[in-house]
Amino acid sequence: MKKLTLVFSIFVLVISSCGEAGLDTKLIASQYYQGVVKILLIDPELEKEGEGKGLVERGSGFIVTEDGYLFTNKHVVEKCVKGYLNYSFKHTDGKAYTAIETYSEELTKDKSLVSVRRTGYTEPYIQVFHGRGENDYKLYKAEVIALGDGGYDGAMLKIVSDDKGNPIRTRFKPVPLDNADKIRQGEQLCVYGFPMNYDGAADWMMRDLSTLSIGIMSGYDYVMNPDYGYIKTDAEIHPGNSGGPVFNENNKVVGIATAKGNKTGIGLIGGINGMYFISALDNKAHKQLVDAGLTFPERASSINTIPGTKQKIKSAFAINLDIALRKPKKPKETYRPTTSYSFASMYFAVFSTADNGGKFPSAEERKHTRFRINPAVGANKIWIYVSNGLKRLGTKRFKVNVHRKTKSGQYSYYTSFYVNDVPENSYITHFPYKFPVIGDYKISVYSEEGKYITSKAITLIQK
Repeated sequence: MKKLTLVFSIFVLVISSCGEAGLDTKLIASQYYQGVVKILLIDPELEKEGEGKGLVERGSGFIVTEDGYLFTNKHVVEKCVKGYLNYSFKHTDGKAYTAIETYSEELTKDKSLVSVRRTGYTEPYIQVFHGRGENDYKLYKAEVIALGDGGYDGAMLKIVSDDKGNPIRTRFKPVPLDNADKIRQGEQLCVYGFPMNYDGAADWMMRDLSTLSIGIMSGYDYVMNPDYGYIKTDAEIHPGNSGGPVFNENNKVVGIATAKGNKTGIGLIGGINGMYFISALDNKAHKQLVDAGLTFPERASSINTIPGTKQKIKSAFAINLDIALRKPKKPKETYRPTTSYSFASMYFAVFSTADNGGKFPSAEERKHTRFRINPAVGANKIWIYVSNGLKRLGTKRFKVNVHRKTKSGQYSYYTSFYVNDVPENSYITHFPYKFPVIGDYKISVYSEEGKYITSKAITLIQK
């Protein structure tokens, strides 16, 4: 299960004011409601079938320049760049379910995939309110300028026309920016955006108004994002609010509401300083934002950026053809332990015997099956030890099969490789493998003749 539920975020209780000094929610609501926007993700091909039928998802965002640049979460708008998949899959309970997710090659190859209804791209439409009523708004078309491509969940868009494609001369109302690195634990925060209060038709979604709520800066989270870190808050987060602004006691924006934890409900906020790198892909916007107070972040090693150009995806027809051509494969582990390998075993370590003064891992170290890695910086090597008890290994080469656990909870074939120059007269040996991504894996080892030796599961999490 995912530990983190990404939702289009912001909070649900309207609070009036927190006193004459510090956080002033009345001021925020009255001065910045025109800068806090709803982002509608519409598939233009589906929209041709009828008004409102193209609405795929929605989220929140906020305008940061008078000429229409705005910030939101990457996960709010990445279907505009990476595309999306509307598909059916078979769950571990044996039933078929449907889902809509951001397109990825890994998803198209998932063995639980039953069929694909549609692949496509969404386009971002921006709903900007100019009054307090549910119909007091204008719609605009936008383009994705840049996306985060690492641990930072941020994106920058630019309003380019009205909803009919006509040029605009509107000067928008930006929200003020502050330095996220200066907020401290216990400081009051105000979250502003458009929670999804209603399910149903698109016209309901359009009339769903903004919500304002407060909480405190509860601390930092470096587990989900070990490099940059999320700001934690005790305020509740609901679907529809992701990408909305978070104001500090200076009544300026210090973060982007991003997610919440399943176990605790603690909200996670991306510090606004991370947008320094996202905005850098557009020189015009970047200069305006730095002049407006956007600050270089103190921790930034995980923040990478990609342009908002659409990436190539396969059609639903092509993916369904791939699914139809899949032939049942014989289980990879067709050999059972023989007498010669009846006492074989496997364990893992982050070091070799050479690294450990010629010593093998201790009995306690051999119990470890969970390790932290970081493939992005090359810190992803795990040493695999294979022992045959007190008997010699009896083979000059290993064949190693790697299976990875899928979303359905089943292990699916991932890759294979060979280990040469195995000391066949030794009873134990070890070899390295660099895991390309985190996840749950099962490692199986066979002899040169194809005899099953041993296997074991390992879990790799982000370092």
